[in-house]
Amino acid sequence: MRRTGSRRERAAARSCCSPGTGTMSDLLPHAVEVTVDEAGPDEVVWLRAGAVELGAVPALGGRILALRLAGHETLYRNDALLDERLHRRADHGPAPDGTMATWRNYGGDKTWPAPQGWDGPGQWAGPPDAVLDSGPYTWTVAEHGGRARLTMSSAADPRSGLTIRRLVDVVDGSTTVTITHRLINTGPHPVRWAPWNVLQLPGPVAGTGDGWYAGVDDSPVPIRGLLAGTGLPSWALADGVVHVTGQDVVGKLAVPGASGWLATVSGGHLVTQHFAVDPAGRYPDGGARAEVWLECPQERGIESLGGLRPTARILESEVLGPLVDLAPGEHTDLIVRLSVLRCGAPPRRVTPGGVVLRHLHAARTGHGLQLTGAFATFTDGTVRCRLLGSDGAPIADRPVTAAVAGGELALDVRTEDHPDAAAVELAVVRPGSPDAVLDTAVISPPPVGSGRISS
Repeated sequence: MRRTGSRRERAAARSCCSPGTGTMSDLLPHAVEVTVDEAGPDEVVWLRAGAVELGAVPALGGRILALRLAGHETLYRNDALLDERLHRRADHGPAPDGTMATWRNYGGDKTWPAPQGWDGPGQWAGPPDAVLDSGPYTWTVAEHGGRARLTMSSAADPRSGLTIRRLVDVVDGSTTVTITHRLINTGPHPVRWAPWNVLQLPGPVAGTGDGWYAGVDDSPVPIRGLLAGTGLPSWALADGVVHVTGQDVVGKLAVPGASGWLATVSGGHLVTQHFAVDPAGRYPDGGARAEVWLECPQERGIESLGGLRPTARILESEVLGPLVDLAPGEHTDLIVRLSVLRCGAPPRRVTPGGVVLRHLHAARTGHGLQLTGAFATFTDGTVRCRLLGSDGAPIADRPVTAAVAGGELALDVRTEDHPDAAAVELAVVRPGSPDAVLDTAVISPPPVGSGRISS
């Protein structure tokens, strides 16, 4: 770990952490680096793993306030409050008075408890909140074998009975940051809460093709309106994917049918959140596993939102965990795999290996198997083709191409066929890591006399 503070070191930190443009060569791996910038009013912890740079300010509610791929910033940061080094500006806005009108929205990624509300002790009445949202977090960092973990912990909050702990993991050769959002009951009584991940991104502009996507299951009500400031965002649903475009509205949608992935396309980049869902779990806000909030600049505060006056176009992509009863000393975790990719195409699906941009197609020809599709991958590695029999058992395993973390992969290759193969599975394979499936497809036409296999 390197600490910066001298004039020479400050210049180096500016060079390391300044946004810019990049090429595909910038996506190639480098060593994991940890730098602590002590030159500003607050310590800024920078983690770099390959082409990914992450900046966190523990003193500002444990927020991650930068997530850059080859120099391109993907998160929303309130430029009126923070400069690009994540230092607080001298003119830091009006003094907080406990209302939304003076709440300092720095941006970035944070952890809150849910449900939110102001009706009783079982609801989190924030923001504003002087402990969990805006209070200083203690922090530690550890590096080992191409990996780094930043751990940030809030003070104990007597109102909720909680301490929030954020575990942030990066690994070389990957553009995925794994964030564990942990709620710990540090109070004297049992409590019931759900972890709530709030990720702020630049809001999509109408007509640009940018937008927010969510995979949904076959729930009777996969998405619904939740909160209307100036109105409810409009949305479309097709092929198991919800799409919300840029629009001039302040409001929120709940996604009870979220199947475990969210994605935001903005400025030629893609930010994804991948998480587990509990079909039997009881989720806050009437069963919402995920939510999306849109806001745009307003001339005056919105009375129904406590005087909140948005000054920027922001999208909040939010993941919720199920409500859990916690005895004193117990905790609950929500694990979100946050990934960044250089890709402006709409996602069809997010898988452990990456993003499906065009589904895998496997065609049996007289010269072998023709595999086509388009993807963006989270890790460096080898893309391998696994041939499966009609019972799903593997028959053969062959390399087909290389994957570069954070980059797109257009697949159009021919590989050797097997007469008993009924389906193909693509996976990104990397030494020392679990194999990560990209996509699967049924081979057409099927082998003679075979049964059916699902894809």
